[in-house]
Amino acid sequence: MGKQRRIGAAWILGSVAAVGLGAVALAAGAAAPAPALPDAAGIELFEKRVRPLLHQKCVSCHSGPRAQSGLDLKTRSGAFRGGGFGPTIVPGDPEKSVLIRSVRASGSLKMPPVGRLPTAEVALLEDWVRRGAPWPEATPPGGAKPAPGRGDASVGGAAARWAFQPVRPAPAPVLPRDIWSRTPVDRFLLARQRAAGLSPNPPADRHTLLRRVKFDLTGLPPTAEEIQEFVADPAPNAWAKVVDRLLASPAYGERWGRHWLDVARYSDSNGRDWNEVFAHAWRYRDWVIQAFNQDLPYNQFIRAQLAGDLLPAASDEERYERLAATGFLVIGPKLLAQQDRVQLALDIVDEQLDVTGKAFLGLTVGCARCHNHKFDPITAKDYYALAGIFNSTRTLGNPLPRNNRVMFWMERPLAPAGVVQSWTAHEQTMKRMQDASKKAKTEADKTRLAAEIRLLEAKAPPSPPMAMAVSEAAADRQGDMRVHLRGSYEHLGEAAPRGVPAVFGPDAQIKIPAGTSGRRELAEWIASPRNPLTARVLVNRVWRHHFGRGLVETPDDFGAQGERPTHPELLDWLAAVFVAPPTEVRDGVSGLNWSVKGLHRLLLRSQAYQMSSSATPAGLVRDGENRLLWRMNRRRLEAEALRDAMLAAAGVLDRRPGGTLLAKPSGFPIREFPVDFQASRRSVYLPVLRNGMYDFFQSFDVADPNIVMGRRNVTTVSTQALVMLNSPWVRSQAATFARRLEEQPGTEDERIAGAYRLVYGRDASAAEVARSRRFVEETARELSAGRPEAEVRREAWSLFCQALYASSEFRYVD
Repeated sequence: MGKQRRIGAAWILGSVAAVGLGAVALAAGAAAPAPALPDAAGIELFEKRVRPLLHQKCVSCHSGPRAQSGLDLKTRSGAFRGGGFGPTIVPGDPEKSVLIRSVRASGSLKMPPVGRLPTAEVALLEDWVRRGAPWPEATPPGGAKPAPGRGDASVGGAAARWAFQPVRPAPAPVLPRDIWSRTPVDRFLLARQRAAGLSPNPPADRHTLLRRVKFDLTGLPPTAEEIQEFVADPAPNAWAKVVDRLLASPAYGERWGRHWLDVARYSDSNGRDWNEVFAHAWRYRDWVIQAFNQDLPYNQFIRAQLAGDLLPAASDEERYERLAATGFLVIGPKLLAQQDRVQLALDIVDEQLDVTGKAFLGLTVGCARCHNHKFDPITAKDYYALAGIFNSTRTLGNPLPRNNRVMFWMERPLAPAGVVQSWTAHEQTMKRMQDASKKAKTEADKTRLAAEIRLLEAKAPPSPPMAMAVSEAAADRQGDMRVHLRGSYEHLGEAAPRGVPAVFGPDAQIKIPAGTSGRRELAEWIASPRNPLTARVLVNRVWRHHFGRGLVETPDDFGAQGERPTHPELLDWLAAVFVAPPTEVRDGVSGLNWSVKGLHRLLLRSQAYQMSSSATPAGLVRDGENRLLWRMNRRRLEAEALRDAMLAAAGVLDRRPGGTLLAKPSGFPIREFPVDFQASRRSVYLPVLRNGMYDFFQSFDVADPNIVMGRRNVTTVSTQALVMLNSPWVRSQAATFARRLEEQPGTEDERIAGAYRLVYGRDASAAEVARSRRFVEETARELSAGRPEAEVRREAWSLFCQALYASSEFRYVD
């Protein structure tokens, strides 16, 4: 096996370019260190978690003119200047930072002087310093003023920020001598390109185009039959037929459901301090996939996740689906062992506010928990006006039965009341019998009761299916909150009546009926076509997955710290068309009525989407980053698509939909049972475990399930190439792929050509076939050493298949 690996590695690294299989992406030199958080994310980490911690635990002694040891931790300049013990914070180096040594230490240097910081808080400070200790100045870069207070957030510069303005679509430009554009989308793009002296690229060939759209819409490679059919179809609507067929595939929901799960911070375990199994999280995941496949209008998609338990339902089945949808609010990470239950509840509210603000509105609302938002017109009063809605919602259940110091989350039955009552009565009876059995005093009693328990178990009614879901809080837990000064519930400020941020104006304010949380009213406001952010955020998310970058390159942050749109007129035009009814026609395009599939069709039939990705010297000089989209962006496959493509090429991809691969029930921490990541199911169905992510996925930049992640990191490091060369799983898939080729009829040249179609979605050239055949023959001679010829040939073919997998052409889409 060692010799096989050496031969395979030498050929892949030394000969793959000559054979035409593409270059393996190896970094020059050692692997790069983990990149620092982007500015916006780093600032958010500081504002949401680090600054409150410093205020709660440090600044009472270390601030002002009489700061102990001369250390002022209330200001950035004071903190970085340090005190009498040396540099308090050394960005990037926790070991040299006195702050970190102090919170770790015992003795005279230990801080705080009484008690110790919890391990999680020490780790937070270490992580913050390691990532460069981002700490913004009092004003944003460029001298912009901080956000005004709640009373004047709707006037002046705050309201003038583009994202808070109403959607005002302008007509698509009409350009002279325009023979390129097919849709208004093309006309918006072409106008900007011409102004910059650019010309759009010609169309991609049909092989490239089919592979691009198949991965974009389904996350899977095209089959040989699909390639042949599309390439040979002369009909004018050949492309439209391909798009419609892919949108109708169940694989579409699996692909686009995964995109949303990145945003929804989906996981099958809790993470944080107590990595408990979310045994029923998969019901939310399956609901998301089903919603995309059914093309559930996006405004209904929003309402179901925020308030599905409060919406009227036409049937029990619809009610159960909407209950499962509210798993959106439950699946986030929680400090379940937090003994301060008030703080635990507030932290959960903060996490729910964070995901709601970023996912639907592109706003970092959570940054206003301890003070007015430093950069956006969101005040602390706005934060607690929204927090009151989620604080009036029940997310936590009762403590764990086996450990009453650890809290459990809400799970609700998806069954008629009679079924639930029957099961509950049985469980209560079973518990009484088991308690009695433990207290039995004679042998005749651990015998009689044991027999009765076995009989009771045999007659057990079916257990109702369960889903992670929220409910309205008890009446005494509902109501408005007061501003928590510096984020502390022990120091309260003015009242914050439940509602939405004042920057949206008095007409946007919602009326919350007595005895309700206000979630339904909040959902209606977010899902309103009059909301200036909701449609913009969604169309930008869809755009970036199709074109490789967003019209706004920070999809989760449309605020002052985010990027401004490259094509604001196009963004507003798309947002207006997306929410408009079908009777409303704009530039020849009927309104999409919140249909995501309709948005796909609109974007994919554009000339812009069908362009080649080839670079031209003139284009690189004028717009090297391709911000004006004069060519298609080349993109690397995500971790899940890469894995699924290998399984598909090997012919072993299990296409069964839905369900869970977690074998044990809720109540077992992740550390207590192994998870089999070797299953051949689509990657979207593999468990996502906080504190225990699948290593193959981590190598290829899988989304972090602890945060909202509308844009994944894309790195190119040597470890990725090493995974493709050395991973036992990759080698096993290559061997399976080789067996599949071996079983196909025809000559070896025909098998090589078939392998190219399965892996690259194109035909192999005569030169590629000849070089590949020569590699198989030469490798077989090297491996022979008296071994059976059939075994040697099989290993040589396996190495050939692994080389195809390891190539950049396989891992990238043009």
